[in-house]
Amino acid sequence: MEKRKLQLVGGSSYMVSLPKDWVRKNNLKQGDELILIECDNSLKIIPKVNDGLSVHIRLPKMDFEFLKRIFYSLYIQGIDEIVVERPDESLFKNIGEIIEDIVGMEVFDADTDKIILKCITTSFDVTDALKRLCQIIFAMFDVIENNLENGGKINEIINLEKDADKFYILALRMIYKRLINSYNLSDLVMMVESRAIAKMLEEIADSLYDISTGMGICSEFVPVFQSLKRLFKIAIDVYFSRDSLMSKNLIEMANKLEENILTLKDKSYCEIGSLLEICRYIKSIGEMSFNSAVCKEFVR
Repeated sequence: MEKRKLQLVGGSSYMVSLPKDWVRKNNLKQGDELILIECDNSLKIIPKVNDGLSVHIRLPKMDFEFLKRIFYSLYIQGIDEIVVERPDESLFKNIGEIIEDIVGMEVFDADTDKIILKCITTSFDVTDALKRLCQIIFAMFDVIENNLENGGKINEIINLEKDADKFYILALRMIYKRLINSYNLSDLVMMVESRAIAKMLEEIADSLYDISTGMGICSEFVPVFQSLKRLFKIAIDVYFSRDSLMSKNLIEMANKLEENILTLKDKSYCEIGSLLEICRYIKSIGEMSFNSAVCKEFVR
C-alpha cells in the first residue's frame, strides 16, 4: 500500500499525484483522460479505454478451423482493425471465407505485404444483436413447423443457422466492448446476464438445426413442437420486459411442457433430446428473467 498527500492547487482544487509505475503500465501520458468513480467513501481511478482497437498479427501456416477461431476470437474481443502482415497466398482465400460469416468485417486493403480488415458494427448494441438472434430463431421455428411432415434436412434452416451463429458472435463482441467500458456494477451484471442469454439462444438454434436434419416423427411430436414455439415467443417477451409474474408463469409452463416431452420417451421412434434441450433453455431464460425482475421491481 502506498500513501500520497493531498495538495491544494489554486485555492479551489485538490490534487494527488499518481504512481509513475501505474501510469507507465497503463500507457498513459500527459493530457490523457481518466475515469473517476465514487464508491461510498472511496474514489476509483480508471484509464479511459480507447476506441478503435487495432492489432498487427503474423500468421504461420495452420489449418482453416484454427485460423477461423483466431479471427473469431479477435472479433469477439472488440478488435476494430486487424492487420495481417506478410500473408501467403492461401491466407487471402481463407480470410475471405472466414469474414463472410462475421457481421461487419470487411477487407479494406490487401497486397503482398499486408491485409487490412476493419469492423464496422457501431450501429449495433447488445440488445440489437440479441433481438436479431431471437428473430432468426423464431424464423427457424416457422420453417420447421411448416415442413415437419416432409422429413429430411431443410435447406433454409442451414442458412438461418449460419445467420444465428453470426449474430451470436456479434452479441459476444458487443458484450465484450460494453464490459471493458463499463464502470458500474449494475451494467456489469447486465452484461454477464446477456452473455448467458446469448449462449442459450445459440444452443436453441443448434437444437432446432438438429431437429431439421430428419428425425423420426411420432404423432405427438408436432403439437409439442408447436407448444415449444409458443413458449419461446413468451420467453423472449418475458426477457425484454423483465416482469416477475410473467417470468413465474413461463417457468411453470416450461415445467409442464417438459413433463409432456418426457412422456414421449417410451416411443422409441420419437427422438426427444432436442425438444427437451430447447424446453430447458427456455425455462432457464425464465428463471434468469425472474431474478432480474425481482431486483427491478422490489429492491430499492
